[in-house]
Amino acid sequence: MITVRLLGGVKKIIGEDSIFISEPLVKMTYIMDMLRKNADEPDKLNFDNIIMAVNGVDCSILGGKDASAKEGDEVTVVSIVHGGNGSIR
Repeated sequence: MITVRLLGGVKKIIGEDSIFISEPLVKMTYIMDMLRKNADEPDKLNFDNIIMAVNGVDCSILGGKDASAKEGDEVTVVSIVHGGNGSIR
């Protein structure tokens, strides 16, 4: 099981603290697609306004959108706080 912890604006948009993925291995694009499918406002979720970390390591260091999470990993998803363009608040 992969645990996806949702913080800040992402938590507000999804309406959950966490989601769980039963796949043994997924990419960040898979997680983003799943989040967007479950979001009240899916257009506010994209790689430009969130940070994703696998076991505390920013996925940009691990391969960006193609970074993977495997069974037992924890992925944290948090919105980048900024304003002026309709971003997640």
